[in-house]
Amino acid sequence: MKPTWKKSLTAAVLTVSLALTSAPAVILAADGTAIALEGRGQYSLTASIRADVKSVVSELVGEETRIAAVVQLYNGGSRVTRVPDYELRVKTADGTEYTLRPSVSNAKAIQPREKAELSYMLTLDYGAALDLTELSWVEVDEYVYPKTETAILTVPVAGLAWGGPESVLADPAAMKRWGEPFAIPGLTSGIVYTPVTLIREKTPQGPVTVVTLIAENQGTRTETVPDFRIDGKSDSRAYTGQRVQTNVQLKPDEKKYVHYGILTDNNVTLNSLNVLTPETFADIENNSPVVVNYNVGRLNVALPQQDTIDLASLPAYKLGDRVAFDPMSKLIDKETAISLVDLSLNESDSAGYNTIVAKFLVRNTGERPVPLPAFQTELTNADGFRYTGSRQATTVQQLEPKLSYVVNYAFAVPSSEKGEDLVLKLLDNQTVAPYNIPIGGFKTAVATDETDDDTLLFYPYTVKLNLWDLAAQGSPAGYTYKLKMDLDIESAEDVVSDASSANMTVELHDPRGRLIASETLPFTGRNKLVSGAQHLVFQNLRTDQFEWPLTIKIYESIQTANGEAKRLVKILKQ
Repeated sequence: MKPTWKKSLTAAVLTVSLALTSAPAVILAADGTAIALEGRGQYSLTASIRADVKSVVSELVGEETRIAAVVQLYNGGSRVTRVPDYELRVKTADGTEYTLRPSVSNAKAIQPREKAELSYMLTLDYGAALDLTELSWVEVDEYVYPKTETAILTVPVAGLAWGGPESVLADPAAMKRWGEPFAIPGLTSGIVYTPVTLIREKTPQGPVTVVTLIAENQGTRTETVPDFRIDGKSDSRAYTGQRVQTNVQLKPDEKKYVHYGILTDNNVTLNSLNVLTPETFADIENNSPVVVNYNVGRLNVALPQQDTIDLASLPAYKLGDRVAFDPMSKLIDKETAISLVDLSLNESDSAGYNTIVAKFLVRNTGERPVPLPAFQTELTNADGFRYTGSRQATTVQQLEPKLSYVVNYAFAVPSSEKGEDLVLKLLDNQTVAPYNIPIGGFKTAVATDETDDDTLLFYPYTVKLNLWDLAAQGSPAGYTYKLKMDLDIESAEDVVSDASSANMTVELHDPRGRLIASETLPFTGRNKLVSGAQHLVFQNLRTDQFEWPLTIKIYESIQTANGEAKRLVKILKQ
């Protein structure tokens, strides 16, 4: 509803003309773009000063009632103009009128073609919900008897007052849909915001809803994203949000993300978001300055009922393809290519669970060293259960040009997990720490191993088993077993790996399937596997008897944060 106003009869014609031609300083076009208008100030207060009502508040604070208003005055003249010494009053629905106290920090004069914001407040000792209807400027002449009062300007504010965090905005224009671009009323800014992602996380402090906005500067000058807050609302209460980034600057036409984390109670569903802007009021009490900070609700944004990451819309992935990332993300350098080269289901029999290991190949396609990106990963199975990846400890901090590095992520999953119909998401856990923001994702499934094949895969190594032989050796101290293998080992070109990337573990099992001995052989470092004949002696057997026939199981073994994960790649039987 567009407010109208009343003034003295001598200015009635001018008043109507100004009201019909006035408009806010910034509005949104149908496509969401910001349109700057030349007129500043909807209402004429003096011959050279025009006025706007920025905000009106009537809220309960403890057992008191806070009434506050912020007005904006524009000096349209060519010289410094003194702020008129008018009282600012509010009227309630029952006709009660209150005079608001001006902030001691209010400007006393306004430069030509400039704006000043004036803050007013009154605190009542009793707590009552007041329905404000009018805001008026009144000139009081106390130098005559009896004193005279002249109403200068009255603006209707029914339904416009903010009633506190749990109140409902009455203006339909303040209600926004999810994904709808908006500018924040009351702020002179060319920045438009679009809500794009909504993620719910579990943290040690409790459930957190992470909201991501795209801030786009549609103005003509560099701007800093102003200070505003986003709170979450459930059916019963409001929850305070906190912005992650403290200083976001935008050049003209530039876009950046702005993130908010909203900590809630357990089992709480948020229905909407309140967009609030801060206001201040300064006073003097006992010869000391007192500053009151409060927030005013500007907009309400309806929330979708679930997270906005549509897993069904993610593309299917082919091993080795370059992963596509959010082009607005700054975590992954544009010259760094990341691909998934292996996804395997590994055994963890002793722990009662399995481990899915994802191997990523990170390649520097540029001409100078770049940092090894530290991203996070998350797996989601067909039933919607989510598992966070544990990244291997890496010895490499920078990627040299034209080289690749293997990074493993391990996911502890139930033993019933088959690894089919998975969604793998790559997350940014650095930029907006402690929260995780998706920057890429795809559909995938664990690879099926062929244990009958003589070519064994331990990415980045390929091992060809040409022949093998297992012999027992007896002595007065007991038995030992000696395994001879003839191998051809190849490594992927231009790929750097360390001992945590992959090892070969060989196990001996007796006829009843019990493990009697094992040895682990590295592909790097001392005593590493090499092409040609390998002689492996099994000592420290778990039996003192001669066993025959034995089964040899060859695994790829990887050290994870939860212990060793093993993937069976070959079975040999005597």
